[in-house]
Amino acid sequence: MATISWDETLPSDSENAGLGDDRIRSLKTSIRVGLDAEHVWPAFGGDAGIHRLGSGRPFYGAQSLVSSTGTDGRLMIASDTSRVFHVGSAGTMFLGGANVPSMGSAPTGGQRFYWALECGVTDLAAGQTLVTFPNSGFSGIPFVYLSVATESGAVSPPVGKIRNLTAASFTALVSIAATGATVVNSATTLHWFSIGTRTF
Repeated sequence: MATISWDETLPSDSENAGLGDDRIRSLKTSIRVGLDAEHVWPAFGGDAGIHRLGSGRPFYGAQSLVSSTGTDGRLMIASDTSRVFHVGSAGTMFLGGANVPSMGSAPTGGQRFYWALECGVTDLAAGQTLVTFPNSGFSGIPFVYLSVATESGAVSPPVGKIRNLTAASFTALVSIAATGATVVNSATTLHWFSIGTRTF
């Protein structure tokens, strides 16, 4: 932020014309100081006008206010979700946020898609358990990893299996590794982890 001398009532109609050169120089200085706060603006000419690094301020407001109307190339930080968006007339692209994983590849599906993680713990019931993904599931079929909590020193540990995987849920089964027999034990604890895509 810069403080400038700016008085639009000057020069007055009765001011001495001989002061005109001073007024012109003062005006040029005030304009330069004001612009130079966020733009390169040398006092003696040269390359000027480009933004200083870090001077471009994104919009800031609730995510519901993100709009693509007349805002090509602009950024917005959502105050209520801590998400960052690129806003343009061709569409709004989600760039990231405080609770978003950093992945090595972008999700397929378009600019409005993002990676999402869900995980949980559930107990086996009657040989199988239906697990429903929270937060309305995913926009497509996710990757799911399943592990089974076992006692230390177990001779034949159980193995988790995934069936009927959809964007909304999956069925978890457990079998004995050595025999393949299905476990029917409500005391068996299942840990699951999923990663998939969602869209706004």
